[in-house]
Amino acid sequence: MNGSRKRWSDAVRAAVAALSAMALLATGIGCGPTETRQLTIVLVEYEGPEAADSAHRVAKELTDQNLPDVFVVEGPDYGAVCVGRYPTWKDPEARQMLARVRQIRDARGQYPFAGVLLMPVPEPAPKTPWPLQKAPGLYSLYVAGWEAPGRKAAAQAYAETLRRKGYEAYVYHGPRLSMVTLGAFGPEAFDIPSQIGRPGAKPKIVAPEVLRLIQDFPRLRLEGEETPLPSFPVKVPGREPSMVAAPVIPEALYQVVLELVSTETGLVEGRRRTSGVTHAEGEIPALVTAMTGQLLDALKGEKAVRIGVVGARVIGAEKPDAASAERLDRLVAESAVAALRQAPEERSVTVLDAETTRQMLDAAGLSDQQILNTPRRAKGLKEMDYLLVGTVTVVRI
Repeated sequence: MNGSRKRWSDAVRAAVAALSAMALLATGIGCGPTETRQLTIVLVEYEGPEAADSAHRVAKELTDQNLPDVFVVEGPDYGAVCVGRYPTWKDPEARQMLARVRQIRDARGQYPFAGVLLMPVPEPAPKTPWPLQKAPGLYSLYVAGWEAPGRKAAAQAYAETLRRKGYEAYVYHGPRLSMVTLGAFGPEAFDIPSQIGRPGAKPKIVAPEVLRLIQDFPRLRLEGEETPLPSFPVKVPGREPSMVAAPVIPEALYQVVLELVSTETGLVEGRRRTSGVTHAEGEIPALVTAMTGQLLDALKGEKAVRIGVVGARVIGAEKPDAASAERLDRLVAESAVAALRQAPEERSVTVLDAETTRQMLDAAGLSDQQILNTPRRAKGLKEMDYLLVGTVTVVRI
């Protein structure tokens, strides 16, 4: 299974980590419902002139070993070997296939697919003359990102637009996110270069040319829409500062999903679901606040609603310990309650905190864990119109 410039899933995740460093990576805000996306298990990706041939060779080898539903996604200098197509992140067949492929051994007795994950079906990247990897600096300003289908073409088109306007735009395509960044600069752009990447340190950007870019692009655009999140510098992949500490690489990504479950139907309808991703636990409150605002926008027209906040189910490839799960659950619940209580008075939103909601569920013969695991159980509850339930998926890097 050797090929030109092979990238196993651990290398892919390392690239995500490098680009996630230094700030929030809110990839899901503003996207459509997560459950409608086309998902697959990406086993291996190749780049280069022989990428497609390498991918087809591996796909045939796996098919000959009776692995079902293997297919190849190919494009210019790109090939990916995938298995299965699944409609939801919670699909039981996807979980079974993940367990199966993670146990596959190669000729050396290694487990090459041990770290694979469920992710959107890859899109071949259009060729770009401005890849971020070739930017002549250590850092670049992240100004726009796309995660939804068509993300790579959208990023390419936006970079071309910015280039025509005279901006030094670059493009990066990760396994889940396509990014557009501006400029290329080194540690000298910060007031105290020696503090870059040090825990707790927050060096400030002082370079006039970078400050001008931040002035022109103060807010991050996601899926083509401006968000409340600021633009921020990211490290150019593959570059290491020579005189200063490298940016701290996060240990995990936190994918947060919030849903408003109707107690009339037991279902999540329309835009009453949103998701986002951050690399820092401390950024979860800001992320949940923004996502809760989106859910409230989806309830426009309903002037008087009663919302019970259940909390969050915490999951991951490596099961989080009980203390971490409890902490994340409380963090999501408290942040959502605070955000809901900021709703305009004309909306007349009655908010029940997690403890009050738990008591009401107990009176109905239900537990918060039952609702988190099977939201349809909320059907028929008369004390509330909606239950806000969350899921936090912890992806160790």
